[in-house]
Amino acid sequence: MKEKIKKVIILTIISILLIGISLSFYKFYQVKQELRVVKSEQNESYFNKKTECEQYAESIKEEIDKGNKGIFAGSDFNSFQMLFYSPKEDSCLYVIQRLPDREHFIYNALTHHRITSFRFPEQWEDYKKFLLEYSNGEIRL
Repeated sequence: MKEKIKKVIILTIISILLIGISLSFYKFYQVKQELRVVKSEQNESYFNKKTECEQYAESIKEEIDKGNKGIFAGSDFNSFQMLFYSPKEDSCLYVIQRLPDREHFIYNALTHHRITSFRFPEQWEDYKKFLLEYSNGEIRL
């Protein structure tokens, strides 16, 4: 009789452990699936924001060209360099190079607020670090 009770207790404990392990694996799988969905949504959102940024390129270029009209020889000339989505700013940023001094200005494409500027060649490394950090590693010079 005692032997039967011991066997029942052992089988019950093993059954409970197996059920617990099964539930743990199920929960782990469920969380993993949810993470995949979230990651997929984030990638889609990131792609959409990058695509949305491209719509600003033409108007920014036109604005820069308007500012360059009527410039006399020897005065400053602005050149559009690039436009990119910055996850850090959660906005579109663009770069203008002012000639002849080669100073680069970073602006927010939505607000046209100047974020920072870099002089060349003395701030070249800082400029590269800024672009790498603010473009989430996508822009490497």
